Amino acid sequence: MRLATSKVVLLVLSGMLFGFFLPQIFLIRKSFETEDPEYRMFVPESHSKQKNSKLSAPDWIDEDKVRKGENRSQKRKGKHKKGKLAPVKDVTAVDELEVFTDCRKNQECKYKALIFTMDSLKSRVDESKMGGASGEMTIRFSLQQGLSFLGIEAIVFRSDKEFEAHASKMHEYSLIFLDPWTWAARGWVLKPFLRDHTKKIFLLDFFGSDGHKNLNDLVPLSHHLTAYPVNPTNTFLGYFIEQKEDKPLSLKKMDRGVVWGKDSKYYHNRKDMLLKMASKCEIVSTAPESALPKHPNITSIGHLKPEDWIELLETSKFLVGLGDPLVGPSAIDAISSGAMYINPTFKTPKLAYYKSQHPFAKTSVPESVCDFNIEGSSSELLACIDRALKSKLSPRVPKELMLPSYMKRLREILSFMKLQN
Repeated sequence: MRLATSKVVLLVLSGMLFGFFLPQIFLIRKSFETEDPEYRMFVPESHSKQKNSKLSAPDWIDEDKVRKGENRSQKRKGKHKKGKLAPVKDVTAVDELEVFTDCRKNQECKYKALIFTMDSLKSRVDESKMGGASGEMTIRFSLQQGLSFLGIEAIVFRSDKEFEAHASKMHEYSLIFLDPWTWAARGWVLKPFLRDHTKKIFLLDFFGSDGHKNLNDLVPLSHHLTAYPVNPTNTFLGYFIEQKEDKPLSLKKMDRGVVWGKDSKYYHNRKDMLLKMASKCEIVSTAPESALPKHPNITSIGHLKPEDWIELLETSKFLVGLGDPLVGPSAIDAISSGAMYINPTFKTPKLAYYKSQHPFAKTSVPESVCDFNIEGSSSELLACIDRALKSKLSPRVPKELMLPSYMKRLREILSFMKLQN
């Protein structure tokens, strides 16, 4: 009788344990299956078992005060092979027809670069997919691809915890790419484990800056790599667009304008401006409906996937800026889609150097940009809209943002480095 009772108890306990653990196993398996492939690709093997760890910024950083940061890559293959980096070519002799080879595809990456930026946090990636800012990610993805063309594999860290867990291995990396936040420990001093590696540190500094007093003596301002050539003390790295110059239009243009800005904060005190624009043609925005004035010609279409955003621009006559966000990729998206970019100018430059919302667009492709004083009357804005509605622009990719030009700049930056395995 006691034996039978014991068997029953064991069966009941086994059933309870099975019922508890089976869902957990299923959830763990599901989390591995649905994890963003970018992170499966770039996280070091030593961290591959930390997928369920909390991904967050350093506890001393106020994330709400940090700029928020799509392009997916193939799964990383193989481990690094030891060897010497191929000689850096003369940067003045880059052939525009050169074929670039991704070292990851053939498992031929001979050097490693470390990347840890605020936009590499998983929370930032998730926000970008829901409509958050993604300009910094565009710069990082191009860097990862460009490095691979030079035989250098980029290892991207997803949190301060992962970064510091790898502190003793900084000597394994030939290059270290951080940003204006991730270099610092509490008190805005250089992280201790980076002190012996300052010569190989670069900062991905989207807008450019005059650096930080606690860092400038260790990492020169020329090692601040910017999205566009605006700050003269920094170095222009930028990004590249994978398409041919002067791509023919495949979709019919409508007499429609698009407003640049997904966040409601950009629309503050801009309702009169939008209403005057709507008197000219249909106006669409990806901002919430609550941010827009009521008018039959004004429509909120919400967050769009990247391919739908490009199609919207390809079928519209212009993109108009509201003054912010500064120098995002959207203006270039418009120009490369055959739409005019209507560019707000400022009486007092923003961040010391920005006399307009996107000065690079104006200097690079002036025929596709119309400037207007956003602080003045609406006459210049309406004149730009009239010009855009009458125009028949060809899609243009700025030469500086084509792959050969990008690789020339990247080689030139790295030519100052003596990489050693």
